[in-house]
Amino acid sequence: MTWSPGPVVTRRRLGGELKRLREGLNYKLEDVARSLDCSPSKISRLENGKGVPRWRDVRDMLDVYRVPDGEERERLLEWARTGRARTWWSDYADVLAPDMALYVEYEWDAARIDAYEAHIVHGLLQTRDYARGALRSFWGRTLGPTQIERLVEVRIRRQDALKEDHGLTFRCVLDESTLYRVVDSADVLAGQVEHLIRIAEAEHVDIRVLPFSAGLVPASRESFSKLQFSAGIEHGLVYVERPIAGEFLAGRDDIAVHDTRMAALVEASLPEDQSVPLMKRALRRIGDA
Repeated sequence: MTWSPGPVVTRRRLGGELKRLREGLNYKLEDVARSLDCSPSKISRLENGKGVPRWRDVRDMLDVYRVPDGEERERLLEWARTGRARTWWSDYADVLAPDMALYVEYEWDAARIDAYEAHIVHGLLQTRDYARGALRSFWGRTLGPTQIERLVEVRIRRQDALKEDHGLTFRCVLDESTLYRVVDSADVLAGQVEHLIRIAEAEHVDIRVLPFSAGLVPASRESFSKLQFSAGIEHGLVYVERPIAGEFLAGRDDIAVHDTRMAALVEASLPEDQSVPLMKRALRRIGDA
């Protein structure tokens, strides 16, 4: 499998190179802004990967930094083009909350994700019916059927990241309760568990269950995802689910804490070859209920 950076990571890589070039000449943000007749905040946003780069702006910055024609200049200008690429999730801006839209961007660009889900099956692993039931439960009072259905479409399209040629490696620890918590109906839950059993066969997907027998594991208090990137975001990011809006953590200490949490969850969970039989037992119990 091969991983290639998308717009988000490319912007970060481009921004890092532009900052390196500026600092190499001992230029301040104000110096560059004055040369380009723009605000220092615009330059700062580009360097932090938060602004959508315009090819012309990057070209002019490279002129200010005296980067000659050649391989380096062409590479940076190509990154400017890639960083402006339209993404499929842009079509869902009317229903995606800002924090989730940003998460989808990072998820799509990630080379590896390690996740823990305490209450429901992770979005990358959900069936269409399960996703619809979960979204109705959470947002049915504030969103109409059409909006719910568009969010279901987002959730299913996100799963293209699990296609082998996309290059994502995904490991997810699911609390055993997720195998029994009815979402929409017992039939929908059964279909979801069957899907988990099937997708666990993929070599780049590792699904583990944190069993009831593990007891109270301190690391299992809240769901989170650790996203790692092959380039552009050196230490990765952590996304923690919150009741109102999710939170992104990028500090080294925060990353280290969640790395420790994930290690503890993996140690307490069953390996996949033991988790799949547990899923099959859950499926039989759902059928007997």
